[in-house]
Amino acid sequence: MEKPVSAEELLRFFSVLSHDLKSPIFAVDGFSELLLTDYVECLDEEGQDFLRRIRSSSQHMKRVLDDMTHMVKLLGRPTVKRPAPLREIVEEVLLKYNYLVEEGGVRVEVPQELPTVNVDPEKMREAIGAIVANALFFTDRPKGQREVAIEFTHDRGEHRFCVRDNGVGIDGRYVQQVFELGGMSKLDKQRGGGPGYGLFLARRIVEAHGGTISVDSILGKGTTVCFTLPG
Repeated sequence: MEKPVSAEELLRFFSVLSHDLKSPIFAVDGFSELLLTDYVECLDEEGQDFLRRIRSSSQHMKRVLDDMTHMVKLLGRPTVKRPAPLREIVEEVLLKYNYLVEEGGVRVEVPQELPTVNVDPEKMREAIGAIVANALFFTDRPKGQREVAIEFTHDRGEHRFCVRDNGVGIDGRYVQQVFELGGMSKLDKQRGGGPGYGLFLARRIVEAHGGTISVDSILGKGTTVCFTLPG
């Protein structure tokens, strides 16, 4: 009987593939930068625009590859739980995405008290970060009218953590698919850019902690993503 490929082998395969892809991407980025700095006058306005697009695309490929490498390594290692202050995790996430908060004039609400939970801090930071990033990204409201609220409750031995926004909402056709790999990209096609695997990552992390995750959304009014943790 054929032996299935192990998770460790897949991780090594992805690492080699990532390394091999980075060389041509760096070459495209480097030579396009050289053309933009030293030979830009040889091109007309349209040619310069094409070259800028090439460089922008190569830089986007680098970011995607780095993000995917991080995600694969994160999911590939065991979940190691320890007591971690949830407020610290939330503050680290908000600090990471502070530029989106500041640029969008987003009003962010965080509960005064958040408990210490038994989680893998790095993985939980990624899960919450993915949910918050989507809340900050998927909005068309004017600067100063954007809202993101973090909510927490505890009932019957279960922690419940929610991120609520007043953004664009999710088309009902796609609500059940947002936790699949690439699920958010179906909404993202209408917007041109953004994460397509964040909620997939969040679901895998939450489930590895013994919890569940769900989404409630109204198109044009906003989205609430909630997950539970034992406790």
